[in-house]
Amino acid sequence: MWLGLVILLTFAMTLEGIPLDFTDPLLTPFVYLTLFGISSAWVVWRYRQRRISMQAIWGVWPTPQRWLPLIGLWIVLFMFSLGAFQVSFGLLSYLLPEFVEGALKNSIFLGSSDTTIPWLYNLLMFGILVLAAPVFEEFIFRGFLLHRWGTRWNLKIAVILSSLFFGILHSNVIGLTVFGATMALLYLRSGSLGLAIFIHSLNNAVVASLEIFTRLTNTAETPSLEEFRASIWLGIILMTVSTPLLVRFFKNNWFVVQGALPYFANRDRLTQA
Repeated sequence: MWLGLVILLTFAMTLEGIPLDFTDPLLTPFVYLTLFGISSAWVVWRYRQRRISMQAIWGVWPTPQRWLPLIGLWIVLFMFSLGAFQVSFGLLSYLLPEFVEGALKNSIFLGSSDTTIPWLYNLLMFGILVLAAPVFEEFIFRGFLLHRWGTRWNLKIAVILSSLFFGILHSNVIGLTVFGATMALLYLRSGSLGLAIFIHSLNNAVVASLEIFTRLTNTAETPSLEEFRASIWLGIILMTVSTPLLVRFFKNNWFVVQGALPYFANRDRLTQA
């Protein structure tokens, strides 16, 4: 489905007379919503065909919820993700300087010089980051792929593969792979996909808010490659502080890969209720 849409867009770009500017970034949020929206709708349709309970996939919100450890886990994840980006892209800049320079210039939100309707683009991107992406991505990677591969092989392989796939689809591969694995373990332990969506949404909301803050304070100037390389020490510090805490979390929660998939555990609870 994804490959077909990419081929269709590539073909459309070669045609003349189409009243669309395919180079305008405004197309990006619509492509994202199409890819993940249609994919999610297809999964839901197939689930219903096979009479799979969506309630058992989503689970219920765990009560009582210990908020302090949950927020603490997100803070550690955020630190690790920032550090992983700084270190990995800092090292990559020596091999692919032009690629890293382009990545540093990329911005979540754009101005009138970058897109035809900046307010619409920025509104769509904020909505995608805070609402659509957490729901679609957690449903596809944890609600669908984790269950599919966990049933086909085993939970350990499913956690690793779904998290790696999640990381590869983002520029910060190391940071987002670890983020995906953490969300998978959180889902397996709690049985609540909503809990993973909440953490994902919180993470994206903070990222978007930081971007907005830097723009409002006029501090959104892109650092030079030399400045970026020179600040690699900050990434090392963030990873040094956060890595032992994440290792402890994985060590204390890895046992859940020996248990049942959330769907089956939730289905049994719903049946008993």
